[in-house]
Parts: sequence; structure tokens; C-alpha cells
Amino acid sequence: MNPLTRLFFLTIAAASPVIADSSYLAQSTSSKIVEVGSRGWYTTQPPFAAFDADHPSVEIWVPKGDSAAPIIVYAHGGAGFREDDEARVEMMRRNGFATISFDAYVMNGLDDWQFVSRRVTNAGKQNLIWGVFKGAVDYALQSDDWDNRGVFFYGGSNGGRVVLYAGSQMSDDRVRGIISEAPAATGFELGDYSIPTIVSFGALDTWAGKSKTDFVWTRTFPSSPVSIKDWVDSRRAAGRPVELMLYENAGHLLFDGPLEEVTIRRGNEIAFTAYKGAGEGVLDKYEHDIVDFVSRNGSP
Repeated sequence: MNPLTRLFFLTIAAASPVIADSSYLAQSTSSKIVEVGSRGWYTTQPPFAAFDADHPSVEIWVPKGDSAAPIIVYAHGGAGFREDDEARVEMMRRNGFATISFDAYVMNGLDDWQFVSRRVTNAGKQNLIWGVFKGAVDYALQSDDWDNRGVFFYGGSNGGRVVLYAGSQMSDDRVRGIISEAPAATGFELGDYSIPTIVSFGALDTWAGKSKTDFVWTRTFPSSPVSIKDWVDSRRAAGRPVELMLYENAGHLLFDGPLEEVTIRRGNEIAFTAYKGAGEGVLDKYEHDIVDFVSRNGSP
């Protein structure tokens, strides 16, 4: 989505009537935004917006004349549908896969995506994404414009956590695979399912960590006591087709530009220093792996 298009969406959202909690400037025309504790964090509460195929933030793309193409339903990250999300969707399109993408924040009428990204908890973000994502999946399963026996989930960051959660919540043999890139370490509970799944991270991904070895996939929190790695290991021990893939020379979110070390500040304080993006050749290997995964696990 280009910047002018996004500005148009946000202008429309800002002009809409507000029913959200008024304790902060962030506004939503559907869900409520409420403060959690006393440290300036917020969460979201229902009702959440449902998927609307005609909403201006929704993009549905099908390879011309190819109704047999597998369909990828894409869930964006914690900052809404951004440039890196667009790059993932474009990767799937140029390899001949149909796609459905959306901006759940815009669909919920939120006028301040930076506030949502920085001040709303992961679970609060995932609530907004999940409400739209599950409707997009239903839409994909019902349409004959693509191969609805070959539906795949793909998500990045908070969207990556959502698609893992969806595996145990949306039981349908036509869902053939799940791709989760750098899923958030906290948020929705991860359950048990038998859908082939790839969980991928840059091997240098310590985003928001406390040290150079505080990797996202090994973290635990009181609200999420099982790390991504331990969840993958436990599912593999149970015979589930789940794989953790680490990409060398890459940091947080492979599509977030060239590999670089960045320092993130919160106010006047340094919050953390970490790597983001991917080094030369990493995205080529990643694309090969993802296309191979979809091709191998397509409709029977």
C-alpha cells in the first residue's frame, strides 16, 4: 500500500464516529481501547470489525485466468499493513499464488497506527487482526475464483502469532499449510494441530530483547510461559509437521530492508539495540523455501 493510499484510509477513519474508550487519543469505530495497569499500556475489547471483501484496505489478487491457483490469506504485523507486509504478499503473487490481504486496523477504524504499534499489547493487536483474518479465511474457502482446496495462512510478527493460533481454531482439511514469519513471543495461546507449518526467524532476531542472546523464539513471559521454540519442539515430539527455520545473516522481520543494527528509543531513553532486515541472498533462499513448501503441500 503506497503512502498516499494509506493516508486516504486513515483520513476516512479519523472522520468516523467514535465509540472507543476516550482515555487516550487513539480512536476506533468498532472495538474499544482501554488502559491496562498504570504503565501506559492498552488493550482492545470487542466488538471487533469483521472481514469485508469490499473494504478499501482489502486486496484480492488472482493470477489472470488461473482459477486453480492456491490462495494465501495474509495477516499483517503489529504496525498494520506496511511496506514489509506488501513485500511478502508480492512474493506470493509473483510465484503464481492468489492472495487476500487487508489492514485490520483501518477496518476497525483506528486513526493512530503508531499508537497501536507502540502502546497496545500484543494480545490487543492480535484481537484486531484475528477478527478480520478469520472472516478472510471463510471467504477464501467459499470462493471458486481460486483453488479453495489449497488454502494457506501466512503472517508476520503479530500476524505470525495469529496464524499459528488459527491452526487450532479453524479445523478444515482444505487448509494445507501455515507460514509464520517472526511470530510475536506473547499473545494468543498456541494450541495443537496437524497442519504443516513453517516458523521462521532471522538468526539474529533479538528485537526488544535484553541482550544479544535474548532471541525472540526462546522468550517466555508470565502471560506466555511457553516459548516459540519449546512449542515447536513439543509439537514435533508429538509427531506434528512443524518446523523452526533460522536464517543466518538476518534479524527481525526478513523483509524489513537490508540487514542493519538499529537503536530504538522510547522518549529520551534507549529501549534496545537489535538487528532488523536481511543480508544479501537471504530473501532469495527464503522465497525458494516458501514456494517449495506451498508447492509440496497444495491441494490433494
